[in-house]
Amino acid sequence: MKIESGLKYDMLLGLCCLPAIVIIFIAGFLFDWQHQASIMASGALPLAFGASKTWEGSSFSLLAATAFGLAISSWLGGLVGNFMPVYIAGAMLYAALYAVITGLDNTAGWVFLQSSIAYLISGYFPGSFLQAGTRAALTFSGALLQLIIICLILSGMTFRLEYLSRLSWLTYLRRETRKYRHKIHLRWSVFFALLAMGFALSVVELSHLKNGYWTGMTLLLCLRNHYRDSLLRVPARILGTLLGCLAAGALGHWLQQPLLMAGGFIISGYIAFILSWRLDSGSYLVFTFFVTIMVVFMLSLTGLSQAIVVTDRLMATAVGGGFALGAILLTRLVTSLQAKLTGNKEAKPGSSFLRQG
Repeated sequence: MKIESGLKYDMLLGLCCLPAIVIIFIAGFLFDWQHQASIMASGALPLAFGASKTWEGSSFSLLAATAFGLAISSWLGGLVGNFMPVYIAGAMLYAALYAVITGLDNTAGWVFLQSSIAYLISGYFPGSFLQAGTRAALTFSGALLQLIIICLILSGMTFRLEYLSRLSWLTYLRRETRKYRHKIHLRWSVFFALLAMGFALSVVELSHLKNGYWTGMTLLLCLRNHYRDSLLRVPARILGTLLGCLAAGALGHWLQQPLLMAGGFIISGYIAFILSWRLDSGSYLVFTFFVTIMVVFMLSLTGLSQAIVVTDRLMATAVGGGFALGAILLTRLVTSLQAKLTGNKEAKPGSSFLRQG
Protein backbone atom coordinates (compact mmCIF):
# COMPACT_ATOMS: atom_id res chain seq x y z
CA MET A 1 0.00 0.00 0.00
CA LYS A 2 1.50 3.30 -1.07
CA ILE A 3 1.64 6.22 1.36
CA GLU A 4 1.60 8.87 -1.35
CA SER A 5 1.86 8.37 -5.07
CA GLY A 6 3.61 11.61 -6.02
CA LEU A 7 7.08 11.46 -7.52
CA LYS A 8 8.12 14.45 -5.41
CA TYR A 9 7.40 12.55 -2.21
CA ASP A 10 9.20 9.45 -3.50
CA MET A 11 12.28 11.51 -4.30
CA LEU A 12 12.23 13.03 -0.80
CA LEU A 13 11.73 9.63 0.81
CA GLY A 14 14.63 8.26 -1.24
CA LEU A 15 16.90 10.97 0.11
CA CYS A 16 15.83 10.07 3.65
CA CYS A 17 16.94 6.47 3.06
CA LEU A 18 20.47 7.42 2.01
CA PRO A 19 22.01 8.69 5.30
CA ALA A 20 22.04 5.25 6.93
CA ILE A 21 23.78 3.73 3.90
CA VAL A 22 26.32 6.55 3.81
CA ILE A 23 27.03 6.31 7.55
CA ILE A 24 27.55 2.55 7.33
CA PHE A 25 30.08 2.74 4.51
CA ILE A 26 31.93 5.75 5.94
CA ALA A 27 32.37 3.82 9.17
CA GLY A 28 33.48 0.79 7.18
CA PHE A 29 36.21 2.73 5.38
CA LEU A 30 37.35 4.65 8.47
CA PHE A 31 37.75 1.55 10.63
CA ASP A 32 38.63 -0.87 7.80
CA TRP A 33 35.38 -2.78 8.33
CA GLN A 34 34.28 -3.06 4.72
CA HIS A 35 33.05 -6.61 5.17
CA GLN A 36 31.04 -5.72 8.28
CA ALA A 37 29.70 -2.64 6.51
CA SER A 38 28.42 -4.74 3.61
CA ILE A 39 26.54 -6.99 6.07
CA MET A 40 25.00 -3.97 7.79
CA ALA A 41 24.04 -2.58 4.39
CA SER A 42 22.23 -5.84 3.63
CA GLY A 43 20.00 -5.00 6.60
CA ALA A 44 19.53 -1.33 5.74
CA LEU A 45 18.76 -1.72 2.03
CA PRO A 46 15.58 -3.85 2.37
CA LEU A 47 14.08 -1.26 4.71
CA ALA A 48 14.83 1.44 2.16
CA PHE A 49 13.00 -0.55 -0.52
CA GLY A 50 10.05 -0.98 1.86
CA ALA A 51 9.93 2.60 3.17
CA SER A 52 6.88 3.46 1.06
CA LYS A 53 4.81 0.51 2.28
CA THR A 54 2.45 0.21 5.25
CA TRP A 55 1.11 -2.70 7.28
CA GLU A 56 -2.20 -2.09 9.03
CA GLY A 57 -1.67 1.62 8.35
CA SER A 58 1.77 1.65 9.93
CA SER A 59 5.09 1.95 8.11
CA PHE A 60 6.95 1.55 11.40
CA SER A 61 5.37 -1.83 12.11
CA LEU A 62 6.13 -3.12 8.63
CA LEU A 63 9.76 -2.01 8.76
CA ALA A 64 10.22 -3.30 12.32
CA ALA A 65 8.80 -6.70 11.35
CA THR A 66 11.13 -6.74 8.34
CA ALA A 67 14.15 -5.93 10.53
CA PHE A 68 13.42 -8.78 12.94
CA GLY A 69 12.75 -11.17 10.08
CA LEU A 70 16.08 -10.26 8.48
CA ALA A 71 17.98 -10.91 11.71
CA ILE A 72 16.33 -14.26 12.45
CA SER A 73 16.68 -15.58 8.91
CA SER A 74 20.27 -14.36 8.66
CA TRP A 75 21.10 -16.28 11.84
CA LEU A 76 19.38 -19.44 10.59
CA GLY A 77 21.14 -19.29 7.22
CA GLY A 78 24.53 -18.78 8.84
CA LEU A 79 23.98 -21.82 11.04
CA VAL A 80 22.80 -24.31 8.43
CA GLY A 81 25.06 -23.09 5.62
CA ASN A 82 27.75 -25.53 6.76
CA PHE A 83 25.39 -28.38 5.83
CA MET A 84 24.39 -27.78 2.22
CA PRO A 85 21.57 -30.38 2.09
CA VAL A 86 20.00 -28.79 5.19
CA TYR A 87 20.48 -25.31 3.72
CA ILE A 88 18.79 -26.32 0.47
CA ALA A 89 15.93 -27.96 2.38
CA GLY A 90 15.48 -24.75 4.37
CA ALA A 91 15.48 -22.69 1.17
CA MET A 92 12.81 -24.99 -0.29
CA LEU A 93 10.69 -24.44 2.81
CA TYR A 94 11.13 -20.67 2.53
CA ALA A 95 10.09 -20.84 -1.14
CA ALA A 96 6.98 -22.86 -0.34
CA LEU A 97 5.95 -20.54 2.48
CA TYR A 98 6.55 -17.52 0.28
CA ALA A 99 4.29 -18.98 -2.40
CA VAL A 100 1.56 -19.48 0.21
CA ILE A 101 1.92 -16.09 1.93
CA THR A 102 2.24 -13.93 -1.18
CA GLY A 103 -0.91 -15.56 -2.55
CA LEU A 104 -2.79 -14.35 0.54
CA ASP A 105 -1.37 -10.90 1.21
CA ASN A 106 1.10 -8.93 -0.92
CA THR A 107 2.48 -6.90 1.97
CA ALA A 108 3.07 -9.92 4.19
CA GLY A 109 4.57 -11.65 1.17
CA TRP A 110 7.01 -8.77 0.67
CA VAL A 111 8.12 -8.92 4.32
CA PHE A 112 8.64 -12.68 4.12
CA LEU A 113 10.50 -12.29 0.82
CA GLN A 114 13.10 -10.10 2.52
CA SER A 115 13.57 -12.75 5.22
CA SER A 116 13.92 -15.44 2.57
CA ILE A 117 16.61 -13.45 0.76
CA ALA A 118 18.47 -12.91 4.05
CA TYR A 119 18.45 -16.68 4.64
CA LEU A 120 19.71 -17.39 1.12
CA ILE A 121 22.56 -14.88 1.40
CA SER A 122 23.79 -15.81 4.89
CA GLY A 123 23.82 -19.49 4.00
CA TYR A 124 26.74 -18.80 1.68
CA PHE A 125 28.69 -17.29 4.58
CA PRO A 126 28.32 -20.01 7.21
CA GLY A 127 30.02 -20.12 10.57
CA SER A 128 29.74 -21.18 14.17
CA PHE A 129 26.85 -20.32 16.46
CA LEU A 130 28.68 -17.16 17.51
CA GLN A 131 29.63 -16.16 13.97
CA ALA A 132 26.06 -16.64 12.76
CA GLY A 133 24.85 -14.57 15.70
CA THR A 134 27.36 -11.83 14.86
CA ARG A 135 26.18 -11.70 11.27
CA ALA A 136 22.56 -11.53 12.43
CA ALA A 137 23.45 -8.73 14.87
CA LEU A 138 25.18 -6.73 12.13
CA THR A 139 22.22 -7.22 9.81
CA PHE A 140 19.80 -6.10 12.50
CA SER A 141 22.03 -3.13 13.39
CA GLY A 142 21.95 -1.89 9.81
CA ALA A 143 18.18 -2.32 9.63
CA LEU A 144 17.70 -0.62 13.00
CA LEU A 145 19.89 2.33 11.99
CA GLN A 146 17.86 2.73 8.82
CA LEU A 147 14.59 2.58 10.75
CA ILE A 148 15.69 5.12 13.36
CA ILE A 149 16.97 7.62 10.78
CA ILE A 150 13.85 7.35 8.63
CA CYS A 151 11.62 7.86 11.67
CA LEU A 152 13.65 10.85 12.91
CA ILE A 153 13.66 12.58 9.54
CA LEU A 154 10.05 11.90 8.58
CA SER A 155 8.38 12.03 12.01
CA GLY A 156 6.73 15.34 11.16
CA MET A 157 5.61 14.31 7.68
CA THR A 158 3.34 11.67 6.18
CA PHE A 159 5.47 8.72 7.25
CA ARG A 160 3.21 6.44 9.31
CA LEU A 161 4.85 6.08 12.71
CA GLU A 162 1.91 4.29 14.32
CA TYR A 163 3.02 1.05 15.91
CA LEU A 164 1.03 -2.03 16.77
CA SER A 165 0.87 -2.85 20.46
CA ARG A 166 0.94 -6.42 21.74
CA LEU A 167 -2.86 -6.52 21.92
CA SER A 168 -3.32 -4.98 18.49
CA TRP A 169 -0.85 -7.49 17.05
CA LEU A 170 -2.87 -10.33 18.54
CA THR A 171 -6.09 -8.83 17.24
CA TYR A 172 -4.54 -8.42 13.81
CA LEU A 173 -3.27 -12.01 13.72
CA ARG A 174 -6.63 -13.41 14.80
CA ARG A 175 -8.47 -11.37 12.19
CA GLU A 176 -6.07 -12.30 9.40
CA THR A 177 -6.17 -15.97 10.39
CA ARG A 178 -9.97 -16.01 10.16
CA LYS A 179 -9.85 -14.05 6.93
CA TYR A 180 -7.46 -16.37 5.12
CA ARG A 181 -8.01 -19.71 6.86
CA HIS A 182 -10.17 -21.05 4.05
CA LYS A 183 -7.56 -20.03 1.47
CA ILE A 184 -4.56 -21.66 3.13
CA HIS A 185 -4.02 -24.98 1.43
CA LEU A 186 -1.40 -26.64 -0.71
CA ARG A 187 -1.48 -25.63 -4.36
CA TRP A 188 0.55 -26.58 -7.37
CA SER A 189 2.30 -23.20 -7.21
CA VAL A 190 3.62 -24.10 -3.75
CA PHE A 191 4.81 -27.52 -4.91
CA PHE A 192 6.63 -26.22 -7.99
CA ALA A 193 8.17 -23.27 -6.13
CA LEU A 194 9.58 -25.71 -3.59
CA LEU A 195 10.77 -28.09 -6.29
CA ALA A 196 12.34 -25.33 -8.42
CA MET A 197 14.28 -23.95 -5.46
CA GLY A 198 15.68 -27.38 -4.62
CA PHE A 199 16.80 -28.10 -8.19
CA ALA A 200 18.15 -24.58 -8.76
CA LEU A 201 20.36 -24.54 -5.67
CA SER A 202 21.49 -28.11 -6.35
CA VAL A 203 22.58 -27.13 -9.86
CA VAL A 204 24.44 -24.14 -8.42
CA GLU A 205 26.19 -26.31 -5.87
CA LEU A 206 27.14 -29.04 -8.36
CA SER A 207 28.49 -26.47 -10.83
CA HIS A 208 30.46 -24.73 -8.04
CA LEU A 209 28.97 -21.36 -8.94
CA LYS A 210 30.03 -18.68 -6.46
CA ASN A 211 27.45 -16.41 -4.85
CA GLY A 212 24.80 -18.90 -5.89
CA TYR A 213 22.30 -17.29 -3.53
CA TRP A 214 21.50 -14.94 -6.43
CA THR A 215 19.90 -17.94 -8.12
CA GLY A 216 17.42 -18.44 -5.29
CA MET A 217 16.78 -14.70 -5.07
CA THR A 218 15.99 -14.51 -8.78
CA LEU A 219 13.63 -17.45 -8.51
CA LEU A 220 11.63 -15.87 -5.67
CA LEU A 221 11.62 -12.39 -7.17
CA CYS A 222 10.13 -13.72 -10.41
CA LEU A 223 7.21 -15.50 -8.74
CA ARG A 224 4.31 -13.04 -8.67
CA ASN A 225 0.60 -13.16 -7.92
CA HIS A 226 -0.38 -13.19 -11.58
CA TYR A 227 0.66 -15.51 -14.38
CA ARG A 228 1.32 -12.73 -16.89
CA ASP A 229 3.32 -10.65 -14.39
CA SER A 230 5.46 -13.65 -13.50
CA LEU A 231 6.02 -14.62 -17.12
CA LEU A 232 7.12 -11.11 -18.10
CA ARG A 233 9.29 -10.65 -15.05
CA VAL A 234 11.69 -13.47 -15.96
CA PRO A 235 13.07 -11.96 -19.20
CA ALA A 236 12.97 -8.48 -17.63
CA ARG A 237 15.07 -9.72 -14.72
CA ILE A 238 17.62 -11.46 -16.93
CA LEU A 239 17.90 -8.65 -19.50
CA GLY A 240 18.00 -5.95 -16.81
CA THR A 241 20.78 -7.82 -15.04
CA LEU A 242 22.75 -8.24 -18.28
CA LEU A 243 22.48 -4.55 -19.16
CA GLY A 244 23.24 -3.53 -15.59
CA CYS A 245 26.36 -5.69 -15.49
CA LEU A 246 27.56 -4.23 -18.79
CA ALA A 247 26.91 -0.68 -17.57
CA ALA A 248 28.59 -1.34 -14.22
CA GLY A 249 31.62 -2.78 -16.01
CA ALA A 250 31.89 0.24 -18.29
CA LEU A 251 31.40 2.70 -15.43
CA GLY A 252 33.83 0.77 -13.26
CA HIS A 253 36.52 1.34 -15.86
CA TRP A 254 36.20 5.09 -15.27
CA LEU A 255 35.22 5.04 -11.59
CA GLN A 256 38.13 3.10 -10.17
CA GLN A 257 38.66 5.34 -7.16
CA PRO A 258 36.73 4.10 -4.09
CA LEU A 259 35.07 7.50 -3.56
CA LEU A 260 33.85 7.65 -7.14
CA MET A 261 32.61 4.06 -6.94
CA ALA A 262 30.82 4.89 -3.67
CA GLY A 263 29.18 7.81 -5.44
CA GLY A 264 28.00 5.50 -8.21
CA PHE A 265 26.65 3.08 -5.61
CA ILE A 266 24.69 5.82 -3.81
CA ILE A 267 23.26 7.35 -6.99
CA SER A 268 22.20 4.00 -8.48
CA GLY A 269 20.76 2.96 -5.12
CA TYR A 270 18.77 6.19 -4.84
CA ILE A 271 17.29 5.68 -8.31
CA ALA A 272 16.54 2.02 -7.51
CA PHE A 273 14.67 3.01 -4.33
CA ILE A 274 12.39 5.36 -6.23
CA LEU A 275 11.81 2.90 -9.08
CA SER A 276 10.95 0.10 -6.62
CA TRP A 277 8.14 2.22 -5.14
CA ARG A 278 6.69 2.89 -8.57
CA LEU A 279 6.82 -0.61 -10.08
CA ASP A 280 3.03 -0.70 -10.51
CA SER A 281 3.39 1.82 -13.30
CA GLY A 282 7.07 1.43 -14.08
CA SER A 283 9.45 -0.98 -15.77
CA TYR A 284 10.89 -3.92 -13.87
CA LEU A 285 13.70 -4.14 -16.43
CA VAL A 286 14.82 -0.56 -15.68
CA PHE A 287 14.55 -1.21 -11.94
CA THR A 288 16.66 -4.36 -12.26
CA PHE A 289 19.21 -2.42 -14.33
CA PHE A 290 19.85 0.08 -11.52
CA VAL A 291 19.71 -2.54 -8.75
CA THR A 292 22.39 -4.53 -10.58
CA ILE A 293 24.66 -1.49 -10.87
CA MET A 294 24.11 -0.77 -7.16
CA VAL A 295 24.97 -4.33 -6.12
CA VAL A 296 28.06 -4.58 -8.35
CA PHE A 297 29.43 -1.28 -7.00
CA MET A 298 28.62 -2.25 -3.40
CA LEU A 299 30.45 -5.58 -3.64
CA SER A 300 33.34 -3.96 -5.50
CA LEU A 301 33.72 -1.52 -2.60
CA THR A 302 34.35 -4.50 -0.31
CA GLY A 303 37.36 -5.52 -2.39
CA LEU A 304 35.81 -8.17 -4.63
CA SER A 305 36.79 -8.28 -8.28
CA GLN A 306 34.16 -6.53 -10.36
CA ALA A 307 34.64 -8.97 -13.24
CA ILE A 308 34.00 -11.93 -10.96
CA VAL A 309 30.95 -10.26 -9.39
CA VAL A 310 29.48 -9.51 -12.82
CA THR A 311 30.10 -13.01 -14.15
CA ASP A 312 28.67 -14.74 -11.08
CA ARG A 313 25.58 -12.54 -11.01
CA LEU A 314 24.85 -13.10 -14.69
CA MET A 315 25.18 -16.87 -14.45
CA ALA A 316 23.21 -17.14 -11.22
CA THR A 317 20.43 -14.92 -12.55
CA ALA A 318 20.16 -16.95 -15.74
CA VAL A 319 19.89 -20.21 -13.79
CA GLY A 320 17.34 -18.76 -11.34
CA GLY A 321 15.32 -17.22 -14.16
CA GLY A 322 15.27 -20.51 -16.03
CA PHE A 323 13.97 -22.46 -13.06
CA ALA A 324 11.44 -19.71 -12.26
CA LEU A 325 10.12 -19.92 -15.82
CA GLY A 326 9.89 -23.70 -15.50
CA ALA A 327 7.95 -23.42 -12.24
CA ILE A 328 5.55 -20.86 -13.72
CA LEU A 329 4.83 -22.83 -16.89
CA LEU A 330 4.54 -26.19 -15.14
CA THR A 331 2.16 -24.81 -12.56
CA ARG A 332 0.02 -23.30 -15.29
CA LEU A 333 0.03 -26.52 -17.28
CA VAL A 334 -0.74 -28.87 -14.40
CA THR A 335 -3.45 -26.60 -12.99
CA SER A 336 -5.12 -26.37 -16.40
CA LEU A 337 -4.95 -30.15 -16.87
CA GLN A 338 -6.40 -30.70 -13.42
CA ALA A 339 -9.27 -28.33 -14.19
CA LYS A 340 -10.05 -30.21 -17.41
CA LEU A 341 -9.85 -33.64 -15.79
CA THR A 342 -12.13 -32.66 -12.94
CA GLY A 343 -14.49 -30.83 -15.26
CA ASN A 344 -14.23 -27.72 -13.10
CA LYS A 345 -14.54 -24.91 -15.61
CA GLU A 346 -14.48 -22.35 -12.84
CA ALA A 347 -11.10 -23.52 -11.64
CA LYS A 348 -8.91 -20.60 -12.53
CA PRO A 349 -5.21 -20.64 -11.73
CA GLY A 350 -5.82 -19.03 -8.37
CA SER A 351 -2.51 -19.22 -6.57
CA SER A 352 0.73 -17.29 -6.60
CA PHE A 353 2.22 -16.54 -10.02
CA LEU A 354 -0.85 -18.04 -11.71
CA ARG A 355 -3.80 -15.69 -11.52
CA GLN A 356 -4.90 -14.09 -14.74
CA GLY A 357 -3.79 -10.48 -14.71
